[in-house]
Amino acid sequence: MIAGAAAQAIVDDIVARLGVNVNIMDEHGVITASSDRSRVGSLHEGALRVLDTGMPFSVTGEEARALNGTRAGVNLPLRLGDEVVGVVGVSGEPREVGEIARAISRMAELMALQQAFLGEAGWRHRVRQQIVQDLIAGRLTWESWRQRQQLAGCRVEPPYALFVLHDRPAGTGPDPERDPHDLYRLLEADEGAVLAAEDTEGAVWALAGGSAAVSLRYRLSTLCCARRDVGYLDAGRAGDFTALLERAAQARFALRRRLRGEVHLSDLELPVLLARIEPETRTATAERILGPLSPELRNTLRVYFDHDRGITDAARALNVHRNTLTYRLGRVQDLTSRDPRAFQDAVVLQVALHLCEPD
Repeated sequence: MIAGAAAQAIVDDIVARLGVNVNIMDEHGVITASSDRSRVGSLHEGALRVLDTGMPFSVTGEEARALNGTRAGVNLPLRLGDEVVGVVGVSGEPREVGEIARAISRMAELMALQQAFLGEAGWRHRVRQQIVQDLIAGRLTWESWRQRQQLAGCRVEPPYALFVLHDRPAGTGPDPERDPHDLYRLLEADEGAVLAAEDTEGAVWALAGGSAAVSLRYRLSTLCCARRDVGYLDAGRAGDFTALLERAAQARFALRRRLRGEVHLSDLELPVLLARIEPETRTATAERILGPLSPELRNTLRVYFDHDRGITDAARALNVHRNTLTYRLGRVQDLTSRDPRAFQDAVVLQVALHLCEPD
């Protein structure tokens, strides 16, 4: 049935355009919208007859005097498919308002159909959000996965491909104004073949299988090339549901850092593994190794390791001279007793950097 505010808006528009008095009644015969606001909430006996028989019910002025809460007019059923979901009534002698009543009834039925469609779409979106939340939290079971896919109106078959997209500024959280259909338009994805929804941080999780996964991966790569503020995680393929749960758990740890560009989960195995260590242990170990280093020296190390310990490339990325970078690496050795230019010491320092990544 049409919601009260929407129903009243329809009535007000009809009154302004046609100058007739209109009532809209719900499936219980109660007036939910009327050109006479004082009647809202009262029972309409004529509507009860329409609901009982499924047939129109016309009342002349003389007949109306014998019915409770009813005036002369034409009452027509509002149908949603084969179901009568309400009644629309137009006041006046039936011979005078019959044609107008039928036109108004068709208009109201279209509005009810639109609202039902939007309600179903909203329900499916909420189901998809719940699937993503439970997947991230590790609460999703095989049985609930199968059942909820049906409720969400999609079918994703293995091998699964899992992606996570950052397309909005960090720290902004989910967008309450984002239309779920806009999300699928952004991904250029079919709602029946791809399951996508935002998490509580505003990242978009998208799950696909088969050819839909290939198309989705291509679309995300294209977005990254076109927009510098977009980053996405390719969590790889999962051959079955158990493997999908593990991919999701690893992706959750990988997302502790903001995505930049195209990132593959397979390249983050070390930080993902270390992220599973208890926070207190991570912090204590990182501080024991890196404690004496300033933020500038820690950042220098990160850039140095990101460029495979290449002095020239790292210096260029830091926008400093090669000699300056060499001096900083020497300071790291002096302060930590570990030389980042030596392989074994570099491994320890890089692990420590991963350990101090924020949760």
